[in-house]
Amino acid sequence: MTARWTERLVSRRGAVLLVVVALAGYALQALAWPLERGRDSWDYWLWFLQAADGDPPFSALQVFRTPVAPLVTGIPMWLGGAGLTEVVLAALYALSVLGWAWAVAPISRSAALATGVVLLLAAPYAGLFHEVSSDPVFAFVLAWWAGAVVRAWLTGSTAWLSAVGVGVALLTLTRPAAQIALLACVLVPLLARRRWTPALRGVATCLAAAVLPLAAWAAHNAVRYDDLAVARGGKAWVPFFRVAGDVDPANGDASRRLADAIEQEVLTQPPYASRGVDIETYFKGAGNLEVIRMIALSDRVFGWDSDYDTLLDASLEAIRADPWPYVRGVGETFWDFLSQRYAPEPRARPVPIPDLPPELVIDGKPFPAPITVTPLVEAVRYGLVWCPTDDLERCVVPDPEAALGDPDQARRYDELIDTVRDWNAQLPVRDSNAWLASKGGTASDRWPRSILWIAVAAVALAVRRPRGSAPILVLMGVGALVLGVHALSQAPQSEFALPFVPVWIVAALVGLLAPRGGQEPSPGDDAGPV
Repeated sequence: MTARWTERLVSRRGAVLLVVVALAGYALQALAWPLERGRDSWDYWLWFLQAADGDPPFSALQVFRTPVAPLVTGIPMWLGGAGLTEVVLAALYALSVLGWAWAVAPISRSAALATGVVLLLAAPYAGLFHEVSSDPVFAFVLAWWAGAVVRAWLTGSTAWLSAVGVGVALLTLTRPAAQIALLACVLVPLLARRRWTPALRGVATCLAAAVLPLAAWAAHNAVRYDDLAVARGGKAWVPFFRVAGDVDPANGDASRRLADAIEQEVLTQPPYASRGVDIETYFKGAGNLEVIRMIALSDRVFGWDSDYDTLLDASLEAIRADPWPYVRGVGETFWDFLSQRYAPEPRARPVPIPDLPPELVIDGKPFPAPITVTPLVEAVRYGLVWCPTDDLERCVVPDPEAALGDPDQARRYDELIDTVRDWNAQLPVRDSNAWLASKGGTASDRWPRSILWIAVAAVALAVRRPRGSAPILVLMGVGALVLGVHALSQAPQSEFALPFVPVWIVAALVGLLAPRGGQEPSPGDDAGPV
């Protein structure tokens, strides 16, 4: 009887039922966690709004960001405001849950059914889809890409291998750190096919499907923005963003060149000069805003075409001078990605703006707080990623013509900011229901951490050796590598790790429920449709 019910539920009707239940769950969650602005929403909106501009005021932003998230988050805001955007995010959530169940179905119907049920209960994963950011978009693409990986592995078909490659391109154009997923284009065909000729042909097919769209986008950036890159700034983020505070002029030539530029261009400005900030204190106090300032400084002093070589070399000099703090920091961040808990915060309209201190103390010396040097006029073309507050008005340049040097761009700047201001005012869409927010937060906080699912998966896969588990191991490896790239440059943020929560859950459920055996499954038995 259990097998009969499983077969009935893992079907087209079952898929419809799963989507309906997920949408109903999202509607209930939305009372606890109304849709709100998420990570870097302002920049995604700006990217979308000026995408067709021939000479956009936020020109550098267009090459620092990739197009998928701006389009997915910008189009519904443009067409129907926050209300329509919440509907779109609800659809992405429901289809993501369905995507993961669909991904597992060729391996095991039982595991697919369990995947759908468990993800409906996974409050941290659901919470991701109540924020306007790239993270729920990435989670959605990842779910359906996983299904393509499983089917490419099991069938070896050219169509599915092409789908894997296209999926890598979409993941990368949503979150550039996903470029590392290109490894799947090598592993899947090589390990799934026993003969070299079809295996190499499969690698070529998958890589072509991934590389051609990415190359086309890089060419687009080269023509429009003078930068042949999928996304600009890789050298400025990895590992500079993490080690900027450890740069010392004594470390080497690059560190000295960077320090000289800062002493001439930054420390002479009143907020720093009036406090007597020296170069050692400046580097130790470098947070997000100052890193963006140094990125803009590099483009201005060392040249746009230098591609942040000085920042990269300075960071490598800092690591060579004392490698263990960096190694330890990367390891701790990676561990946090797998062990941290996440509970969405209650929402309130209007968004409360906390008071921020105007000054910091670094090793006993005064240092201007980010809010004191806001707006960062030197980085106006880079968007609002440097903004240290949720108060948009504090980050708007008061004289855009002086900042941009062009009256037409200044007028366009004001138009864009007016639209972002309007969209920003629509979020969150309502106040949280306090009781539901409390219960949802408790459920999210008590959800088993990723490391527990990984431990169960490791034991179950090793002991039971279920059929079809190999592509799941590929997905786990890709997930770990993407998080590793983030750990090389960033402090831990839940939003980086949450899209991969289903990977660890699926691995555990496949390990526990998929049929044992040495051969890969084919349609029939407990396996679902390919």
